[in-house]
Amino acid sequence: MSATRVCFTGTCPRASPGGTSRLNRQSNRGNFARASTSTTAHGIAEWLFANGGECSAVRADVSSRGRGLFAARDVRTGESIVRIPLKACITDFASPNPYPGCPYSVTLAAAILTERDAGSSSQWAQYVASLPKEVVGYANCNEALVGDEDVIRAAVGGDDALVHELQKYASLVIGSHAAIVATASGSTGPAGWNSRDWIWAMSQVHSRTFRVELEVPVAHGARVCNSRNREQTVRLLAPVADLLNHDSDPNEVCCEWSVERVVGNDVGSDFLNGFALVVKASRDIRKGSEALISYGERSDPHFFMYYGFLPTKNPFNRAPLFRTLQEAARWYARLCGHPQENDEACARERAAAVAEIDHDGGVGGVLGTMDGVARATAREAATLQVGENATVDDRLLRLFHILSGEEEIAVAAARIRAAEVLSAMNKANANRDERYSDADALAASFRGRRRALLRGIV
Repeated sequence: MSATRVCFTGTCPRASPGGTSRLNRQSNRGNFARASTSTTAHGIAEWLFANGGECSAVRADVSSRGRGLFAARDVRTGESIVRIPLKACITDFASPNPYPGCPYSVTLAAAILTERDAGSSSQWAQYVASLPKEVVGYANCNEALVGDEDVIRAAVGGDDALVHELQKYASLVIGSHAAIVATASGSTGPAGWNSRDWIWAMSQVHSRTFRVELEVPVAHGARVCNSRNREQTVRLLAPVADLLNHDSDPNEVCCEWSVERVVGNDVGSDFLNGFALVVKASRDIRKGSEALISYGERSDPHFFMYYGFLPTKNPFNRAPLFRTLQEAARWYARLCGHPQENDEACARERAAAVAEIDHDGGVGGVLGTMDGVARATAREAATLQVGENATVDDRLLRLFHILSGEEEIAVAAARIRAAEVLSAMNKANANRDERYSDADALAASFRGRRRALLRGIV
């Protein structure tokens, strides 16, 4: 979000002349129990070595962030600390789809449960045993999955877009479980996966998956033909690497990951044999310090929904004011009491103002060509928001400036809108019954941080 820090005056906007499961409490990282290190967590390093990987520079341990990886010795910038052959990862590329057309998360969740059911005969037995037993993320709590819409809306401070995302995810979780059980036979395997199993597996996938782009030969299943190699998105669960914790502060992040070709490995019949996921130090790491990566420059809802924590400091946190420029333009017309808000000429004037800022016409026309993650990212990019340090999306200020003709009025309009959103949040919170679950504690923290952003503008 390109944004401007603004100093607000008391000026009111006016139209210019001629113008227009169960969640377990946690400390400062979130509200979930920290899984302790165990023999399975420590033993996963030996398992990785036996499967062609290496991670001797780090050790698993627990801190206030929960389980994580810590430098076992001083590590220099550029040094590899974890190397995992992709053939040692659980991937949606190599795992069977439980039903035709299912999304990657369903494929990987089914793979986790299949390997769990296989017990000691599974290649990934130690990895699956090392996974946390807790369900992760607000999106996977009972309230979000089966709760009343008004209850969910109050939990997220009246954010209709976030309510919609939560409802879409709940439909995916409930619908995919029903589809798998309906097509299963017998009483074991998928037929025996109860809803709690499925919610747990889906929560693991959404909080631990790496997304990579690989050049996949057509002969190995590339979905796009007319070329010998095609780039394909592959999602994977990477043992050991998925213990790396996140920090939103770039000054705290000390590692970065990528996928590299394995020199000298003959791909043969196994395409994944030619690649490895590699984690390297992006700066020097002292012995005993935690190895931290970034899960992405994301706002609080991403962590709230799928990871079950809120970063202690999140410079990328934002609060939405409008979903689109078009919505903002219509709101401004109503704010100014324009008697002909729906007049065709006025609509053209608003459309021209929007087009002056957004030459591509928004994301609506291309959303249908995107996968779920890309759609969510596109919607977030289109949203007009306020951020840390009293910043406002430049596009919104430019729109109000075009419509009003004065910069001071544009700033005041943004201030009024922030006050409206804050008032709606407070009203939704007042209608929420007092609860004491850990999911409620996380939701309360989420709302509190969003209110703080809006107060910075008001």
